[in-house]
Amino acid sequence: MLKKLLGVSVVVLIGYSLYQTVPVWVRYQQFKDGVRDTALFAGQKTDDALKDRVMELAAQYNVPVDRGNIQVHRVSNVEIAVSYDETVEVLPRYVKTWHFDIYGRP
Repeated sequence: MLKKLLGVSVVVLIGYSLYQTVPVWVRYQQFKDGVRDTALFAGQKTDDALKDRVMELAAQYNVPVDRGNIQVHRVSNVEIAVSYDETVEVLPRYVKTWHFDIYGRP
């Protein structure tokens, strides 16, 4: 009986952890793809216009990005670098801060 209860508890904790972390990972992937597409189709847009677009994507995907953490580099093509931190409750009473770095390159 105790073994079954322990097994169920482990399954519940794994389910809880997945419920908390998978949406953060999915938002990160969607946001990363959007930043890459923004860099790919930058054309002659100004740096401020590109930063505005990244901020729109951040709002769309509910990603906590500060405008100061967005950098636009123009070498042979446009590269956009974004970094942000997101706090996730991985397990009950166990909170972890994840740091994300995104490099949008065509």
